[in-house]
Amino acid sequence: MFAVSGYNGAFTGTSAVLQARKDKYGVGVNGTRPDGNPYIWTENVVPYRIYVGAKGLLEDGSPAPASDFLARNGLKYGKIYGFAIDMSETGPSTGLWRDDFHRDPVLARNGANVTGKWIAQDWQWDGVVRNFQNDGSWEFQLPPPGTGVAGTELENHQWWNSAGVDAAGCKTEHVSPDPRAGNTAFIQGSTCGYFGHLYINGVSEALAAAAPGTFPATFDGEWLVYQGELDITSQINLGGKGQHADGKNALLNWDDASGNGKVTFEDIDGLELFVSDDGSLHAMIQEDSGNDYGERMFITGPLEHLDDGNNIQYYLVALSGGNRNTRMVEGVGIPAGTSSRADSHEFSGLFDLSGLLRKENSTFVMSATDEGSVKRAQDALVNINDKQILVGLQSGNMHCGIIEAFQADRGGQWLMYQPKLPPPVSAA
Repeated sequence: MFAVSGYNGAFTGTSAVLQARKDKYGVGVNGTRPDGNPYIWTENVVPYRIYVGAKGLLEDGSPAPASDFLARNGLKYGKIYGFAIDMSETGPSTGLWRDDFHRDPVLARNGANVTGKWIAQDWQWDGVVRNFQNDGSWEFQLPPPGTGVAGTELENHQWWNSAGVDAAGCKTEHVSPDPRAGNTAFIQGSTCGYFGHLYINGVSEALAAAAPGTFPATFDGEWLVYQGELDITSQINLGGKGQHADGKNALLNWDDASGNGKVTFEDIDGLELFVSDDGSLHAMIQEDSGNDYGERMFITGPLEHLDDGNNIQYYLVALSGGNRNTRMVEGVGIPAGTSSRADSHEFSGLFDLSGLLRKENSTFVMSATDEGSVKRAQDALVNINDKQILVGLQSGNMHCGIIEAFQADRGGQWLMYQPKLPPPVSAA
């Protein structure tokens, strides 16, 4: 099982593919959907998604030879599930699609719980390569299987898309698995600036109840909000840093030409969960917004999704790039001579090294033969302030000099970061 994120069809030639979809699969006049409306392009018309695959099986469900890499890893026989919720006015979002829900300061508070179902879409890979008009991506404009029947549990369930079925919304970005043992869960962010925790509940029971060779029609699920697309300026701790040369600061995101900064997160891209030795979870957040003063990267205080009125604290880690960043304007680049202009950078990707580096009695605990779960267990034994975290940085404006000579894609760095968060506040 893994989480799926991103574009849902970001490529050119969309008009011809869209028309082909309408011609072949439309059920009404001129290829309309069952609701009578025309199909629209699929990009960002999508709910939260997961994939569930059975290892060792071919596309038709028959046993695969051990040499088949894809089948051995469960990638030939499986189902994609989308997150669907009761979209009636009495449902958990009061009928709001995902982006609008997270703009509501009452509904999208920290700890808000949106219960739903992970529903398997009808489409399934059958081993035959076909054009995109045949892809399962289009099904997120159709009612989820098993829904719409009066008097049933799923009567009012619809895919919880970002902006419904007739318009594209904000894109989902990085996902990060919940590193705690016993949880089938992950966090996910949005370019709209919100993020939260998704749970898939009762997995073992649902799999056991499914008929042999089949997948469950649904899993129970829930979305718990960490941050809505709301004002975070009172939650940001700059620590005296993030001060810009013209008097502005990094409490706001300056990604437009209006001169008015934005009070929300903007275009959350990189997102990663870390577990500390006290069991607390922390996230690191990397924006990819075009911030004039450099993209922001934050680490959170302890995450919690209790509906208790408390908000998460965000601590500024670093800034990089930006067309009004004085270092960029002066053409600073490492190595020297590589920068062509003042432009955006992108923090993208994070990795907890602490489990790999952990020692006992001066000897590394892990060995090359250990499975990944061992590394996760070792990560959890290291305090958040003792972790060594690998940070990826892309520098798209750096492509001259030695970078051009070696025909590399762009400049950038791997950075090592060790947090220095304040101790948690003791309960009164």
